[in-house]
Amino acid sequence: MASYVKPEFLDIINYAVCQAVNEYMDGRTTEFFRRVGEHHLDEAVRRGIVRIEPNDKPLDALIKIAKYLESYGYMEEIRINRIDEKEATVEMLGVSVTDSSAKLLGEKKQPSHYMTNVMFAALKSLGVQAELRDMEFDREKKHFKEYWKILENSDPVCRDTSAEKIQAKQ
Repeated sequence: MASYVKPEFLDIINYAVCQAVNEYMDGRTTEFFRRVGEHHLDEAVRRGIVRIEPNDKPLDALIKIAKYLESYGYMEEIRINRIDEKEATVEMLGVSVTDSSAKLLGEKKQPSHYMTNVMFAALKSLGVQAELRDMEFDREKKHFKEYWKILENSDPVCRDTSAEKIQAKQ
């Protein structure tokens, strides 16, 4: 018996969770999924899987999150192509939740945007925000491409995500 979770199973979980959230959150799904991303980052840091340092450059933090999600099978491959220090394109290939996300969008419902929300959480921990826009989407190839631009946060909300500080608080 295989000792890994198949992407199709993650896709079904994603669809079921998103359906329930869309039914019960009454217009607050985006906010809910943002908080999920923050909790995910906090837990990954607590477990020592990811480190976001206060002096990390924003795009370096995004690369850390991307490589973490890739290494754990959320997607087969991710490419972050820097345009400059504040702009990049992000290409995701073999995304495990493609079918469920596309189905939800077709139903006019909010998908989890899981990777995006974990990345937003990492940026928030550095006191910055980002804007992004979809550039390409190919459901059959499970390929997404986004444009990211780092914005300075006018009212920074910084959270220390270093493992030592979090463990010291427990």
